[in-house]
Amino acid sequence: MKSINKKITTNTRVVKDLLTNYRDTFQALRELINNAIQANAKTIELNIEYSDSIASKAPIESIEILDDGYGVPFSEFDKRILEIGTTVKHKGQGIGRFSALQIGDLMHIETIAHDAQKKEYSKTKFGIDSLDLKNTQFEETEFKVDYEYLGEKHIKSYYKVRIENLHHNKQEKVSKRNKLTEGFLKENINQSVFENYPFEVFNNKVTFKVNGTPLKREDFVIGKPTTKKTIYTDRKGNEHEMSFYFYNIKSDLNKVKVFFQIENAGIKSVAHEYTYSSDWYTPDLKTWFIYIESPILDSDLFRNVDLEALGEEEIKKLKNHTKEVINDFFQAKNKRFDKFIRNLEEDKYYPYNGYQPASKSQEVLFKKVAYIVEDEHQLISKDNKIRDFLYQLLDKAISNGYIEDIFKKVLKLSEEGIEKFHCLLEKTDLEEVVHFASQVSDKLEFLDFLHELTYGDLSKVLKERSQLHKIIEKQLWIFGENYNGSPKLWSDKKIGNILTELRNKYFSYEPTEEDENLIKQNGEGLDDITDLFFFNEKIIDNGAKEIMIVELKSPKCAISNKELEQANRYAFTIEQHSGLPNEKVKYKVLLISSRLTKYAKSQVKSRRDTYDKPFLYDVKTEKDVEVYVMEWSELMELNKRRLGYLSTQLQVKDKTVRTKFEEEYSELIDEKISSRLTLVK
Repeated sequence: MKSINKKITTNTRVVKDLLTNYRDTFQALRELINNAIQANAKTIELNIEYSDSIASKAPIESIEILDDGYGVPFSEFDKRILEIGTTVKHKGQGIGRFSALQIGDLMHIETIAHDAQKKEYSKTKFGIDSLDLKNTQFEETEFKVDYEYLGEKHIKSYYKVRIENLHHNKQEKVSKRNKLTEGFLKENINQSVFENYPFEVFNNKVTFKVNGTPLKREDFVIGKPTTKKTIYTDRKGNEHEMSFYFYNIKSDLNKVKVFFQIENAGIKSVAHEYTYSSDWYTPDLKTWFIYIESPILDSDLFRNVDLEALGEEEIKKLKNHTKEVINDFFQAKNKRFDKFIRNLEEDKYYPYNGYQPASKSQEVLFKKVAYIVEDEHQLISKDNKIRDFLYQLLDKAISNGYIEDIFKKVLKLSEEGIEKFHCLLEKTDLEEVVHFASQVSDKLEFLDFLHELTYGDLSKVLKERSQLHKIIEKQLWIFGENYNGSPKLWSDKKIGNILTELRNKYFSYEPTEEDENLIKQNGEGLDDITDLFFFNEKIIDNGAKEIMIVELKSPKCAISNKELEQANRYAFTIEQHSGLPNEKVKYKVLLISSRLTKYAKSQVKSRRDTYDKPFLYDVKTEKDVEVYVMEWSELMELNKRRLGYLSTQLQVKDKTVRTKFEEEYSELIDEKISSRLTLVK
């Protein structure tokens, strides 16, 4: 085999940054698969080397894509592989073949193809290491290309890309767009390929093999997909045809996924994915994937994170049209649910007779939960009066975010168990069982808003004390539902003064000089100023009252050893100098920011492994004092899991960060902040 040195060239400008500019690593993989389909491949093999080695951060060592398309002959290798930013590829810039570099540093290409000029087959090998590109001009770098001619005898053509040295396995911090998505995992990869190429799999256009196993349509789809075509009229009055393809999927997800597809260089490509729940979809209808195509979804959307190119009002109009079509489909499918809803709305115990729910979402979710309860216990059909209390309980639980507990503790009960529960409630005020709070939908919206504050563009300029503190102190429920309502709150106050006020106002406890437990001014740690200090008068499960101190850092300040020591000092002050009682009082110290330094992560991980409680960093011995350290993303994930049962619309954000900030926190905006607010991505 001969070798020759060649340079990668560009016709217009250096496009090094464009080579790995995909939204995530699975989209980068899809670009390689798309290239194979465009090369008329009938079989595409995806071979992933999974590893349990402790030397690897990720469970994957290498990824290989092999197709039986027409390949690239050596005489065209320069033009079709090494020339970038050209119009060689129809409707493209010819950069997709390098998308492997978003997944790993090292890419190998091997191909056999018929060379029309030589009238014989050629075999070409080429490798590129992105590390070679870091300290040199892209177009000046030379690469070794090996090639040989194999004669006129027909040889099976192919094109193979192998990716090694995956970015995800690096020890240093890896950019989000270079991390392997969950779609690559062994338990997800088959489903991920099908989700992105249902047309090819279902119609046997392409045979996909994943680690040697062919993907068959009967493994994924029940029956044939339903097709529905509609006309969408945009805000300018132009009409666009929209095609909806409804696939009933073999899966225990029991949910609906919606995929917007576009024509990407002649291939149907998934540009965006959403989860969806409608008035008429219930879990007993099983899992559905819905694919939507329309000329209005042009190829520009393929690389964009959101549908912003259409404009905010157009997005809202398009989204409403989409939901209406899907609602109609499931309403027609779900006649049984339709009948139940009619009976439910006529039932004298239906909670919204003469009472308006806080939101449409709340009523929709209530109907679905009631439907599941009816399916299990036939409360309406048997005229069981337990509906009188249970419907109220469900409504209150939904409004407060306790729906998960209802599923676990009520819906799994037998009829006898529910009757016993009813007897218990007859002796208890329902108001004491279910704690009222703000609506779930508002909480979910706030969590999205908080994510933008702590990780979005705004995080770079957000002020810690004058802005972030003021927002968080109005949303203390994120630290626990027991803080919902009106706990006693101190913001940016000396800890010694707070402890003195707590002791004098809220505890019938008299420290003395003899007991050496008086709070003394200017004592060690008592002059420290805490961010948020709040006291919950409600009695928690163990019969104790609870005090919490939250030390929150601005998003641009990572938690380091300095901050860990600060949290530890607060805990020590509580333990040694508080003058507060030891019994029936629980003290929690929480240190939180957007991220941790490497040192802090190491310290936190070793401490967490010591305790069974999530995020617990330290426990003091002389009092019931616990120290927690966590990132905002971890706290938000905990809350979203608790609130996750409410998903009543396409997951497209209607309200921008700017709008929410101006509507609800207008007093905190200054010119600098306002100018940096951007639409939620």
